[in-house]
Amino acid sequence: MLLSGLLRDYDGSRQIELAAFNGEDYFAVPGQMNYIAANEGKFGNMILDINIDGAGYQEGPSAFSEFNLPEELSVKLARIIDRYPGITSGPQWPQGDHSIFVQFGVPAVAVTSKWFIDNMDNQDVTHTPKDRPEITDCHRLVEIANALNEFIRMI
Repeated sequence: MLLSGLLRDYDGSRQIELAAFNGEDYFAVPGQMNYIAANEGKFGNMILDINIDGAGYQEGPSAFSEFNLPEELSVKLARIIDRYPGITSGPQWPQGDHSIFVQFGVPAVAVTSKWFIDNMDNQDVTHTPKDRPEITDCHRLVEIANALNEFIRMI
């Protein structure tokens, strides 16, 4: 929501679409399936997907993971990561809404907490009663929104 507010005066030549998915952990992924159906034949026109999932956790930095970024976008993303001390480059991880875009050939950046990536196999926070607003560092969310705002405007 903060990123949408930061982009309210965006007047670039590229269309920006903000989409919220639901049910990614349900076997039928209904939000993703509806999006795919509504955008059949349009994925080739998309230049980038940014997935924000699990971002803002109170421990560790935020991680921006690249998936098939063209060199030009990869260089721009690296510049952004260098400018923000609480953001690091992260490894690729398939468990997220960015995967449908990658499968359709759309380059992607997945944004999450590095702690979640490092502890993906043994953490007991995600989608449990421990997954509560109190474990979020709002300053990290502001940093992520500011970094993504700059990145989008660079494109």
